[in-house]
Amino acid sequence: MSKENFRFQAHRGDSAFYPENTLVSYDAAVKEGYQVIEMDSKFTRDNVCIMLHDGSVNRTCRTDAGETIAEKTPADTLTLAEIKALDAGLFKGEEFRGTRIPTLAETLVFLRGKGVTLKMDNVFESFNEERFEIFCRTIKEAEMEDKIAFTCKTLPYFSWLAAKFPRAEMHYDGMLTDEALTSAARIAGDRLTVWIPYDNHATAWFKGRKADADFCAELHKYGKVGIWLISEVSELDDAVNRFGADIIETNGTLKPQAIELV
Repeated sequence: MSKENFRFQAHRGDSAFYPENTLVSYDAAVKEGYQVIEMDSKFTRDNVCIMLHDGSVNRTCRTDAGETIAEKTPADTLTLAEIKALDAGLFKGEEFRGTRIPTLAETLVFLRGKGVTLKMDNVFESFNEERFEIFCRTIKEAEMEDKIAFTCKTLPYFSWLAAKFPRAEMHYDGMLTDEALTSAARIAGDRLTVWIPYDNHATAWFKGRKADADFCAELHKYGKVGIWLISEVSELDDAVNRFGADIIETNGTLKPQAIELV
């Protein structure tokens, strides 16, 4: 890995300082120089794909009057019109009042031509057949496949998407066995990035294997290596100089200029 080819990925946009998974956080990530934006998708009751991490709107949304939503409200129990009536910025601060949840189509239009890769998180693997087809069609119709990446946990989705989108990057965060990694490398070739978490407080919930120098060297035999989720320069130094990462994910606390510090 050379620093010239190293990439920073913004987790839900610059979600440390802006409302996550909104055009505001995506725009901030572009302006700050991130090369990749990771984003999450969900569906409304009327089958419109929107950008949202949680299954419910409660944590990141308020009523237009600024009130919290007391009853747990899954996104797919609301129509797009009802979703658009919610404020997706106030939970982060008054200065973001009026921010709305964007649709996938709106996000693609907004980020087209801005030089950033849009990485779709693996939640699409939970969509039913109709919604998965809408998700894929929306991306295909945007005609920006060379700036799309898909993260998959399972090889059937990985294989299908790699064939459906032959110019898209393919990211894999499933089982890190030789058999699975060999299959992923065969399917995606030089489009493959394998993800593994850095061992820190942000990834403490994850019970799988964490990054270390020897294992990352093994992973590089299959493809590029991505490290998530880091926020300190010392962690970046490890990712670059010990693990040989090709890409790291941060929530916005580390800006791309930090590469000059390691």
